[in-house]
Amino acid sequence: MKIVKTFNLVRLCMFQMGFGLMLGFIQDILNRVMIKELLLPATIALGLISLKELLAIFGVKVWIGNLSDRFSIFGYHRTPYILLGLLSCVVAFVLSPAAAYEVKIGGTAFSEMLPALLTDIGLWKLAFIFLLFGFGLQVATTAYYALIADVVPEEHIGKITGASWTLMVLTAIISNWNIGNYLKVFTPERLTQVAEIGGLITLCFGLVAVLGVENRNAEAAQGKGKHSISFFQSVRLLSSSPRTLQFAFYIFISIFALFANEVVMDPFGAEVFGMPVSETTKLFKPMMGGTQLIFMLVTGFLLSRIGFKRGAYFGNTFSAIGFAVIIAAGFMHDQSLLRIGLVVTGMGLGAASVSNISMMMNMTAGRSGIYIGLWGTAQSLAIFIGHSGAGVIRDVVYTLSGNHMLAYAVIFVIEILAFTASSLLLPHISKEAFEAESEAKMSEFAVTAKAG
Repeated sequence: MKIVKTFNLVRLCMFQMGFGLMLGFIQDILNRVMIKELLLPATIALGLISLKELLAIFGVKVWIGNLSDRFSIFGYHRTPYILLGLLSCVVAFVLSPAAAYEVKIGGTAFSEMLPALLTDIGLWKLAFIFLLFGFGLQVATTAYYALIADVVPEEHIGKITGASWTLMVLTAIISNWNIGNYLKVFTPERLTQVAEIGGLITLCFGLVAVLGVENRNAEAAQGKGKHSISFFQSVRLLSSSPRTLQFAFYIFISIFALFANEVVMDPFGAEVFGMPVSETTKLFKPMMGGTQLIFMLVTGFLLSRIGFKRGAYFGNTFSAIGFAVIIAAGFMHDQSLLRIGLVVTGMGLGAASVSNISMMMNMTAGRSGIYIGLWGTAQSLAIFIGHSGAGVIRDVVYTLSGNHMLAYAVIFVIEILAFTASSLLLPHISKEAFEAESEAKMSEFAVTAKAG
């Protein structure tokens, strides 16, 4: 029985591998193709990519987290929602490269941009595809994190988080490396073939990872009645709870710091250092992502000893130092210094990401679907603002200065400030105070329900 349980936990870690492949392709390769090859303004390209987070801002994560807490499908609370999200992601992912080439506004003069945006059918089609991808991403990951919180003991959450995110980054690195080799002879048809094969691989990873992990009727058997609050009550829970709001804001700042850079690194290499597609895919993910992978794994296995906060402090400090080195390397046009900066940044990102995601899954007060939905909403808002904001900053600063490096330096400086703010907020986070506040709020809801 113990062997079966361990095997299921190992399988559960594999789920992120498919998302590593898809997100690596969209945020690094397709993003770079849209900006450099298709000549889309970074504001448009990164705005399109950030649409995958938009639905979460309007409550999809909170809704699906609450729904999976309260309603099972064939006796399963998490698995059906994970599979629905996975299928939506795969379909959108496969369609995205061909749709990108239907966008016609590349190279359009600024004065003609607004009419072109309104009449470009290809642009609206691609926007819908990214929204579909975002719907699947929010549904699948919220239910997945809730499943981890349900089935993994607290002392092992850091290990599972570290392992799953390590596999996700590793998959992104290996897939981007192989895709870079394949795209040395670059054609739109080859780009589409990559998405088709990647979508099939992702679907297989997802099915193997989650089918059979969740026990049927598990919550009913355990008698977990404290999940039974409505969607509107879960929204009130967030808005009326200072500790809940405080942690949601902490997650927002931390995730913004962690993820705002991920859509600009490949364009940064292309526009500042003049690297082709095959070179950027082999440098940034393997160098920064490879180091991030190692420190994700190491931090995940050390979290039970060092604690979430120490892991986050370490990550924030090294990330800030790393981005400062990258800025210096860009202005000096020094690729050797760039590599050092990527390694130091990867160390920080690895430690900070595992520490913060593990902390997020640990702050549930026994209501994993609801709270992970809330934390996930803050996370998605941060990624949406980080991705779309990076595009706007890049375009505005470059338009005013004519200097690509200055545009990217502004983005990296904002990230350094966000890592600093995250460290300043960290001492004020208390799991005990949060859980006490949550219990009090749930008692209020119960009294209100009886009175009604």
